Amino acid sequence: MESARRGIKSVKRLSRTAGVVAALTVGASLLAAPQASAEDTPSTRQLLEACNWADLCEFHPQSYSTYTGPAHQVGSTAYNCASQTNPHRIDWSDTTATTNSVGVSVEVTAKYWQTFEVSVEATYRHDWTASHTDTESNSVDIPPGYKGWVERGTAKQQATGWYEIHFPSRYYGHYIWYVHDYQASGSTSDRPDLDYVNLKDAPMTEGERAAHC
Repeated sequence: MESARRGIKSVKRLSRTAGVVAALTVGASLLAAPQASAEDTPSTRQLLEACNWADLCEFHPQSYSTYTGPAHQVGSTAYNCASQTNPHRIDWSDTTATTNSVGVSVEVTAKYWQTFEVSVEATYRHDWTASHTDTESNSVDIPPGYKGWVERGTAKQQATGWYEIHFPSRYYGHYIWYVHDYQASGSTSDRPDLDYVNLKDAPMTEGERAAHC
């Protein structure tokens, strides 16, 4: 959600820009003027993309945490149609891309993403990449009449904060816009203890037995 940053912070910023105070308007966001139509306000995507040409685009981190992502299957499922337990090799590749709470795709060349990355790394001393891929092979011992697969939980990191964007001229009526409540999640290599791989198996269904045996 985005809301106008009014009051003390805005006043202080205006007081520091002597000579152009009269030309500035209070920093705003999509909720700055509830009566305005959709055409009168920029979308979150427009604001973040405007970081590429704005006078100033800053990300202000507010929190950082690490966690284990949800369990998910990696690689294909193996089926053992033999009469004895057999090992099956499962090769897998798992890509974790950074996602955010505003639905704007993360591109490494985008100024808003570069600003986020630098700010988070400087504040919390943790590296952040837009996308990371892990590749591995596991051997699963599958009992007769069973199927086997690899389940993984990925070590992830999450940061929250807000963007402050300054424009050389009025942009939708304001020189300063803010994007509040921004949250991004992605992979982390700093917490390998949060990453896990489980080897799983279960009896084949009649349909699976008919399809694979």
